[in-house]
Amino acid sequence: MRIAALFALVLLLAGCDEEHAKLKVLQITEKAKAKNPNAGLSTERYLGDVERVEVTDFAGQPRFFVLARTPSVKKYPCTSCHTVALEQMRGAPGSAKRAHWDVKLQHAPATVMTCATCHAQNGALHTLQGAPVDFDHSYRLCAQCHARQADDWAAGAHGKRAAGWAPPRVVMACVQCHNPHQPRWDTRWPAVVRRPQ
Repeated sequence: MRIAALFALVLLLAGCDEEHAKLKVLQITEKAKAKNPNAGLSTERYLGDVERVEVTDFAGQPRFFVLARTPSVKKYPCTSCHTVALEQMRGAPGSAKRAHWDVKLQHAPATVMTCATCHAQNGALHTLQGAPVDFDHSYRLCAQCHARQADDWAAGAHGKRAAGWAPPRVVMACVQCHNPHQPRWDTRWPAVVRRPQ
């Protein structure tokens, strides 16, 4: 709305009559709303063109979305490579080492967690009960053990939003900030901002 008001002022100063200026402002405002329903509420980019999926697992929370992961997973679906059991793929004569075979799981002790805790033989995700989980909803896996953090995430107190605070609320999934195989953040010193003197 501020941009529309500024534009109206420019038109008035440029010699347009008041009625013509109001009509122009109205046309510009309507175009902006058609392009971005949040026009005037936020200076952040509108996420209407970003692939996202609705999160429906947290009853009592206002409607929100998570950024879709499958468009950014380079080797998806997993069955494009995982055509046989992993042991067979590793032992096949002449088979090249795959990109993620050297992943070191440092998430929980080996007595508690292995690759099979989250991944099926074909690389797909599954819950502790064996129910399949889509990569776009991988937060469901994390929430099984990290319920407190998941509740905070769903309420907006943990995690990162994909854009500003104007609706729709679109957030990053757990694995878009944390490496699922090594989720702990490295120790860091706070950033020091040096101001010019």
